Amino acid sequence: MKTFNNPSVTAKLKAMYAKKLKKDDLDDLIKQEHIKDAIIILKSKIDDLDNLSNDAKRLELENSLDKLIIIDMKKIDKYINGTILTHCLNMFIFICEKYILKYKIDIIKKIYEKVITNELQNIENTIWVTNIFTDLEPLLKVKSKEEFLEQLPDEDIKEIFETSKNNFELENNLNKYYFEGFLHEVKGKNKDIETVLKYSIDLLNIFWTYRCQKYYGIVDENILINSFYKIDINIIREVEKIETIEELKQILSHTAYKNIIKEDVQKDVKRALYKRSKSSFRKDILNLNTVISYFEMIQIEKENIITIIEGIRYNLKGPTIKNKIII
Repeated sequence: MKTFNNPSVTAKLKAMYAKKLKKDDLDDLIKQEHIKDAIIILKSKIDDLDNLSNDAKRLELENSLDKLIIIDMKKIDKYINGTILTHCLNMFIFICEKYILKYKIDIIKKIYEKVITNELQNIENTIWVTNIFTDLEPLLKVKSKEEFLEQLPDEDIKEIFETSKNNFELENNLNKYYFEGFLHEVKGKNKDIETVLKYSIDLLNIFWTYRCQKYYGIVDENILINSFYKIDINIIREVEKIETIEELKQILSHTAYKNIIKEDVQKDVKRALYKRSKSSFRKDILNLNTVISYFEMIQIEKENIITIIEGIRYNLKGPTIKNKIII
């Protein structure tokens, strides 16, 4: 089950993406010196942001951009349900559900953070729960960690929260759960997504190993996602020993990832994944990976917008802001 060749749905996806921000649009935002001017320009370039305040704080901006992602999810779901044959549709829905688990895990983490700090749930969590993850509604009402664990609907995720010893371990275990589970489900079912996942996992394993060595001086191989594609465990063990980014570049110079790392490992990995998504999306066929690539790209658009607006808020210079975004 690789390709759903449906020109009408492909055309709709392309048309939706054509309305997203281009490089010139991002440049226009970066040139602004005041939040109000930047948000007015942003609203002129993106539909459905009319209710965003011209002096919006970060949380309001994030909420508004999340609403756009949810709107797009519902549009694509409608297009797919109306045009794909039933025997293909079941597989399409199944894999899409596995993909959007990343959003669900993110919302679960944010709800948990509010619970353990005794804060009220913010509207962002409510938006996602009300519109997409309705099974999480009981979590919005809990007052303690014990209640949170009791109301978690997914037993595997509950076990991760119960057994993780600290925030780093929790974050890492949730990431491993998502990527290993997703890869297991698509293996042999969709070669394109399987390949992209393996590529992503390689880069994430490199990044996590480098980060642990740099900030903690020690690496536990249990942090690794259990998959190796264009690298192997020996490459990872070389990364465990390094101290500088130049040493990392040298190690990767003999691999398929030799030209990815420049000066900021996290940003460089994110940029590589973004470029991979753009390449997949440009294909003229409707593939499960085309849809996933679309959402990966609009997630980067959201992050770029927030980076620019917050950069302006804190009076960063244009070149500094530009260096922080992914294009």
